[in-house]
Amino acid sequence: MIAAFRTPTRRIGLAIALSVLIHAAILWLPYIQLPQAKVQLPPLSVRLEPLPKPVELIAEKPELAKPEPANPLTKPDDSASAKPVTKAMVAMNRTEETTAIRPFPKHLQLTFAVYKGADDFRTGEIHHQLDIHGGRYTLKSVRQTAGLASLRNSDRLIQTSHGKIGEHGLQPDTFEEEKITRGGTQSLQATFDRAVQKLRFSHGGETALPADAQDILSFMYQLSQFPMNGEFFPLPISDGAQLQQYQIEVGAKEDIATPMGKLRALHLRKMHTQGEAYFEIWLGLEYRLLPVKFSQVDSSGKVTEEFVISGIRAADD
Repeated sequence: MIAAFRTPTRRIGLAIALSVLIHAAILWLPYIQLPQAKVQLPPLSVRLEPLPKPVELIAEKPELAKPEPANPLTKPDDSASAKPVTKAMVAMNRTEETTAIRPFPKHLQLTFAVYKGADDFRTGEIHHQLDIHGGRYTLKSVRQTAGLASLRNSDRLIQTSHGKIGEHGLQPDTFEEEKITRGGTQSLQATFDRAVQKLRFSHGGETALPADAQDILSFMYQLSQFPMNGEFFPLPISDGAQLQQYQIEVGAKEDIATPMGKLRALHLRKMHTQGEAYFEIWLGLEYRLLPVKFSQVDSSGKVTEEFVISGIRAADD
């Protein structure tokens, strides 16, 4: 009986001893890091869907639609102050038709950044303000140097146009200009005497007054009243010292870069001969053909100054 039990007992002892040796070997052998298998993920694919336009949203939910006032630049608001104009707020005609006449808002403020030449060197700002009341308008422009340019030159230019406003747009009665520099103040004035069809200047001269004559400030806004359905049109303009008959060429519609973003505009320019200075102006197609860019070009064809819209505020009350 005793001999019968020795063999199994010996086998059990050997198994236990072998287990102890293997365990000790695992504890004392150097650490070996096995390579990890890389998991191959499927490529990430996403399709971006455009957001529905506000007009489409209103069409889907008629209860969101609100009646718009006639030709407003901005949606109605209880505040009497002018509101910033954004693309989402623009309620005017969004088509690129240029044959319709756009009425003026009762209160309008435009801000232009001024650049030297066609470079990005900013030299100042111009603020335009148009106010209409009782069939009359006042349009004022204030130009101020800024930044590094103001350290060298602190000039200030103030231009003011007063007159009537009716079915044919702006009809200036007076134009005044005041230039303030370190050397002093210079001023001039032009009077549009429509009763006798004379344009009189503060320096003492006068000339015949065409019925459609504009001053150098009002003409930029009066352009919105022209149908723009031809290649060019005549426009007499006074700078306060003289009257010149210009031919305005109607150019192409194009996108322009501004601090407000990309704007769609109609390009106009003064027709000129070779070696003659001229100006170019861009009218905002989404902003009632208001001026959104203006540049002056010298006789060599070089842009001397550029004025680019940086802010629009308007109200119809």
